[in-house]
Amino acid sequence: MAMAALSPNSIMATPIQVNPQVKSDIQGSLPQVAQDTQKTIKAAQTDTITISAQALKMADDKNVAAEKAAKKADAEKTLQLARDKDDAAKNENQRNAVKAYASISSSR
Repeated sequence: MAMAALSPNSIMATPIQVNPQVKSDIQGSLPQVAQDTQKTIKAAQTDTITISAQALKMADDKNVAAEKAAKKADAEKTLQLARDKDDAAKNENQRNAVKAYASISSSR
């Protein structure tokens, strides 16, 4: 195999000037590159959905209902805690009264 002599002109030449086959290869590959680029762009795009005003209102109504239920549950929990505390205080008072009665009864 003989190697072609290198000259300043051959080094500065474009691939198409050196090898005409490159021109047809480049022309054949450009559509494929464009197709690949389009595939990449389409893959990167996200789907969009449209939500009607009625659907938004329904979702908002459900959120409002959930918030009301949570507030009601919190209020009921607070009320129950207050009742429990009151019951504990009453029980403590009853125990103290029983102790006091037992103390008085035994000293007679």
